[in-house]
Amino acid sequence: MRAEQLSKNVLVLDPKIRFAGVVEKSGHLYASARREDAAARLSDRSSEISLSQSAYIIDLRKIFSKELGNLHSVIYNYDTVRLISMPVKEHVLVFSTEADVNLDHLIRQVQDYLKSIEAELSLYPPANIVNPEKKEALRNLLESGISEDLVAEQLDLDVNTVKALAQEMKISLQS
Repeated sequence: MRAEQLSKNVLVLDPKIRFAGVVEKSGHLYASARREDAAARLSDRSSEISLSQSAYIIDLRKIFSKELGNLHSVIYNYDTVRLISMPVKEHVLVFSTEADVNLDHLIRQVQDYLKSIEAELSLYPPANIVNPEKKEALRNLLESGISEDLVAEQLDLDVNTVKALAQEMKISLQS
């Protein structure tokens, strides 16, 4: 299951979920779904900042896992909305809910769903999500001998996305 489908499936788990999306470690949102009757509460720029911070905070909080156990979620509790971030593989599932949601029940529901689909979950974006210009830049950087980590940083992509695209390019070059 791809990130696009995961976002849609999380959205339908509960009618109080307003938005669901998958964010790369870099903070880049590459798949999302919004409930049709749920207007955006943040401007586009504020939304980008919020998603980027969510990915950063999840990554930052993971450093305490050795002492505290696995990180399951980070919750932001505002007057009008709840924002939840959950680490999923090397990505972050973010979703927002109405303020009056039963958070304990909903988080358990989402966690149970994620466990049930874990084996079929493939969150790396398909090649068609990365535009042709970025793909060409990726190809050029890799061919010049730059490491996949540096390419990922340079192009604002997750390193696993770079690896998946590099593998796709190698396969297409061999054909």
